[in-house]
Amino acid sequence: MGTELIQESAVVGKSTALSASAEKIVQSIGDLPAMPHVAAMVVDKLSNENATPRDIHQLIEKDQGLAARVLKVANSPYYGACRSIATVKDAILFMGFDSIRSVVLTAVMKGVFAETGLAEKLLWEHSIGCAVAARTVGRAVGYPGNEEAFLAGLMHDVGKAVLFLRRSSEMSEIMQDVYNGDMTFADGEKQVFGFTHSEIGQLVADKWRFAVNIEEAIAHHHHPDESQTAPQVAHIVSLANSMCHKLEIGPTRSPGLDLANHESVKALGIDPDSIVGMTQEIQGSLEPS
Repeated sequence: MGTELIQESAVVGKSTALSASAEKIVQSIGDLPAMPHVAAMVVDKLSNENATPRDIHQLIEKDQGLAARVLKVANSPYYGACRSIATVKDAILFMGFDSIRSVVLTAVMKGVFAETGLAEKLLWEHSIGCAVAARTVGRAVGYPGNEEAFLAGLMHDVGKAVLFLRRSSEMSEIMQDVYNGDMTFADGEKQVFGFTHSEIGQLVADKWRFAVNIEEAIAHHHHPDESQTAPQVAHIVSLANSMCHKLEIGPTRSPGLDLANHESVKALGIDPDSIVGMTQEIQGSLEPS
């Protein structure tokens, strides 16, 4: 993973997939953030079929902050460890590479949202909630990449974090309107910036070299039917996102939302009668143990 700044030409090259406002995105918010160096090396190494737990352990321990975050997340109720995870090495051996990738990127996202100030708590709760919900939905529909669904859910709102970092006053006003039920984030962003967090999120995913399935889910989580490459995971994240809205996890709160008639329920072949039980399972998974 390089740390070089994203170039305008690269953004323009993606204009057909994003929108005609791609150039405006760069001009308006400046350079997109690079993934933290050690985390980037860990994610790269985890993709190497010859990597060993020792390799991963040695990399993570180069960044004490990342190591501490990994241990904290590994011991959180979201991962349901049956015993205390005391060392990074134990976390790797206990959880395996796929889960460690999720933990590392969860730690990265926690750090990104921590810089957004007052918005951190609501945005972070929604992101981790959507990650858990996406993994639950993915499992229910037999999606083969459970951790991929988790990561797509976790990352779906990374564009909001970037906008809060670059345009905090405008985003704070938008978030207040969203919290009061006056508008959606996407509508507010379109009015103020001319683009949405989904477009920014796709650019970040591309810069961080995520799998195309995750990039597509981030780009299309509000309109999963527009996904050309990975519609199933886009629908999984879209439904997970709406489930969190119904459960009031995050700034968007829609307890009266009719999930049974959600477009993704039909697209994923989910029995509408199972939605209530699935939502209760997600809520139970997110409650502190």
